[in-house]
Amino acid sequence: MQHSFSTYKIKAHFCPATKTNYPTKRFTLNLTKMNKLFSLALLTILFASCDKEDVPNPQPPSMRYTDLENFEIKAGTYKRIDLDGDGRNDVLFNTLNLGDALGQRVRLQFYANTTIDTYQPVNEHEESPILAKDAAIALQFPQFTWYDITAVVLAEKVILTPSEETYWDGLWKNASHQYLPVQVKKGGQAFLGWIEMSFDKEAEKLILHKAALSTIANKEIKAGE
Repeated sequence: MQHSFSTYKIKAHFCPATKTNYPTKRFTLNLTKMNKLFSLALLTILFASCDKEDVPNPQPPSMRYTDLENFEIKAGTYKRIDLDGDGRNDVLFNTLNLGDALGQRVRLQFYANTTIDTYQPVNEHEESPILAKDAAIALQFPQFTWYDITAVVLAEKVILTPSEETYWDGLWKNASHQYLPVQVKKGGQAFLGWIEMSFDKEAEKLILHKAALSTIANKEIKAGE
C-alpha cells in the first residue's frame, strides 16, 4: 500500500487541477518560443547555405586585353606591344620611307613586325590576313603560314616620280576596325590573339585600337572576342 500511495502522490503533483501546474505551463510556453527561434535559425542557415551553393566559383578570364587607346602610327612613329604582360615586347608597328630610283617611285610603308616566339600568318605574297569581327583564328590558317620574326607591309603609299602620281597598295589600306591574327608561344604551347586596327589614307595613319591574347593554350578564338 505504501508503494501505491507514493505513486499516487507523484501523479497528484502533475495534475492539471492543481496550482503546481502553473510553473509547468509557463515552462511549456517558453519552450514553444525556443522551438520557434530554433526553427527560424535553422531556416536562416539553410537559406544561407543555398545562396552559397548558387554562387558560381570565379573563373579566370579566357582573354588578356590591352587597350591601345587608338594610338596613331604616322610617318616616323612606332608602337611596341607586350601582348601577354611578361615585360617583353611582342609586336612592333612602325613606318619606313623607301626611295626606288630604278622604279622611279617613293614608298611610305606601314609595318607589322613580330619578334622571336611571336607569330603572324603570312602568305606567299608576304601579306598578313585582314579579318572581320568573329572570324575564326586557329592554329591552321588557310593559305597562310604562321611565322615568327616577321616584317610585313600592311599598307603603303606609292608616289611615282617625276609625275607625283600617288596611289595606295596593301590589304590593310581600307581597314576599318578589322583584326590582325597573332600567336605567342610559351613553353612549347601556342596562345592565339588579335590586334584591332583601322587605316586612314587621307590622314596617312594606321590606328591601333585594342589587342587581346588567349590565356588558354592551343584554343581557337574569334576575332574581337
